[in-house]
Amino acid sequence: MRKIMTCLVALVATAAANAAPIGFSGPYAPANWTFTTVNSDGTVNTSGAPNSISITSGNNSSFSPGQTNYTITIPYNGVVSFDWAFNTVDPPAIFDPFGYTVNGVYTELTDPFVTAQSGSVSIFLNQGDVFGFRANTADNIFGRSTTVVSNFDAPVPEPISLVVFGGLLAAGGLVARRRMKA
Repeated sequence: MRKIMTCLVALVATAAANAAPIGFSGPYAPANWTFTTVNSDGTVNTSGAPNSISITSGNNSSFSPGQTNYTITIPYNGVVSFDWAFNTVDPPAIFDPFGYTVNGVYTELTDPFVTAQSGSVSIFLNQGDVFGFRANTADNIFGRSTTVVSNFDAPVPEPISLVVFGGLLAAGGLVARRRMKA
């Protein structure tokens, strides 16, 4: 029994130590996201997936605000985290800021007066929340901003937990069976 428990603990510890961000793969692969724009010719480049994506703000010469959005419905409760690196050729960043949305509510991440910047974000989301990245443009002129999103991690079902739970049930069954025979 001790050998079984030792093996299970080692398996869980190894899985936890080797856990890596899921990236833009599995349930979060680019095909599962929705790209939309509002008065914008902005883009999303997914060629770096699963490691990263980049979102670029609009610059359609309309002299009016616009949005570039990349959204997904979160399939499981848990923490979403990511790193971001922002740069704009339309300084300062106030004209083309970057942030994220949860159920349509925008949270700006960029400092409005810094041209190149980066950061990390971790937020708890519930299953069914619509999460997304947004590149805004205040004027659609004088250039774009581009933000690279990397180290994306989001909730997924934990198959290792099911293996451990099943192993514990089996071990408990063996112990109960031995006691009944004795």
